[in-house]
Formats: sequence, C-alpha cells, structure tokens
Amino acid sequence: MKSLTNHIATLFHLSPQDAELFLSQFSQTVLKKNDVFVAEGQVCNKVGLIEHGLMKCVYNKEGEEVVFEFAHEGNFISDYYSFVTNTPSEKEIRCLEDTTLYVITKEKLQTLAIVHPFIESLSRTMNERLFLQLHDRLKSMLLDDAQQRYQQLLVQRRDLAQRIPQYLIASYLNVTPETISRIRKKMSI
Repeated sequence: MKSLTNHIATLFHLSPQDAELFLSQFSQTVLKKNDVFVAEGQVCNKVGLIEHGLMKCVYNKEGEEVVFEFAHEGNFISDYYSFVTNTPSEKEIRCLEDTTLYVITKEKLQTLAIVHPFIESLSRTMNERLFLQLHDRLKSMLLDDAQQRYQQLLVQRRDLAQRIPQYLIASYLNVTPETISRIRKKMSI
C-alpha cells in the first residue's frame, strides 16, 4: 500500500498524509485470473486501484469480446459510466492476471468527499485525465491507421504489449490478429 500511497501523492500533487487518508477508506481485494470485478448488467458502485495485476474492460458484441481498455498497476478501474449514471454496466471488467487491488464504494467515496474537500479536487483531476485519455483514443481511432495505433501502444504502454495476447491487442486496436502479425513483421524488417 505504501507504493500506492506514494503514487497517488505524486499523481495528484497531494501530501503523503492526504494520500494516506484517501486510501484509508479502500479495502484490499484479491482476484484470480479470469475473476470478474464488474459484471455486465450489474450497476457499478465501486472504484478499484490496482496494486498488482492486469484487467480488461470488454463489451459483448454478438458473443465476441470487444476490448475497450486495459488497466494495470497504479491504474484506477471502474465502469465509470455505470458508476456516474447508476445504470447497469454494458461491459465486463475481468482479470487477465491474478490481481490485487484496493476498492472503495461510491457511498464511501461520497462521504469522504464531504468530510475532506481535497477529494473533490482529486475527483475533478481524475475526470479530466479520463476525458483526455478517451479523447486521444477516439482521435487515434478516427485518424490513425492500424500501424500508427500499434506503434502508439508500444510507445505509451510498452509493458502491456508484452503481457497481453495478440488477439486482445487486435481487439483493442480494432483490427484483426492477422493485421497485428503483418504490422509486427513489417516493423521487424
């Protein structure tokens, strides 16, 4: 938890005491590979912070998984849309590896924000970062070709490219696994 406290303090420009206070309301959860953190159809009323492990967020499209996002060490994980709107989740969040994370409920987070105003600022910063990430991803999907998207993944999230199977990377980039193979072959020449 100490490394997460330092990470949160640095990420959100908090004092170590404020970061510790924020994380004090989180409870440790240990999940195994393939365990579900948020099920499709379930209202998401929690946010997790991953200490160790890897998770994927997927939509189900006619029986096929469509990867929306990956989350790993130091990342927050939630179905934010379901969390905010209090509607059933349209996606599933599942572990790709054994995962240790710290979880806080929406109720605890709201109570904490009432008592400690810095939580509102932290929440606003998280929302802004989430918006910017989604904006960049959408822009890339609209303007970049498959090779550019793959190269961006390697630059921005190199460690993930080594941990995630090719077919999941392909789904995330909205291409076929064969396209990923061709891109890798072309890049190795």
